[in-house]
Amino acid sequence: MEDRGKVLKEILEKINDKIKEGKIDLAKEVFLFRKLHIEKLLESPDFNIFIASMFTTTGFLSFYILYLLQKKDYFGQEIINEISERTENCWLPNPGVIYPLLKEMKDDGLIEGKWATEGVHPRFVYHITDKGKEQYDKLYKVIKIKFTEFRYITDKISKELFGE
Repeated sequence: MEDRGKVLKEILEKINDKIKEGKIDLAKEVFLFRKLHIEKLLESPDFNIFIASMFTTTGFLSFYILYLLQKKDYFGQEIINEISERTENCWLPNPGVIYPLLKEMKDDGLIEGKWATEGVHPRFVYHITDKGKEQYDKLYKVIKIKFTEFRYITDKISKELFGE
């Protein structure tokens, strides 16, 4: 955690240097920063607005849930925990986002669920359907290309901003 805080501080210092050199127009960027709630970066070094945005604003979250459900069945909180763990705790999905999305995916026939009563308390366990597998396969081809483009562009911007 300390390493993330140190890295964040270094990144913010580099951005500040770019502003001082006139390579970043602060007036234009302030609007963008407000929209992204960039202040969260300063409040919590673990939270990563870029990862959260990718999952929540692009449709990638439903694709990723289909990916997870191809590996095994999950109940809702397990999906939340799995995503949080796989993003190295940079994003903890909100149940208010996950559960409505799971319901929508269930209504669309991409997943189905059943109550599992063994254990401490009953849990609704989700399973991918054949329709969900077909949808995943279609999306996989497109998202693989788009994700590669995304990585290329972010690497390019990172090199430009931070000289890496």
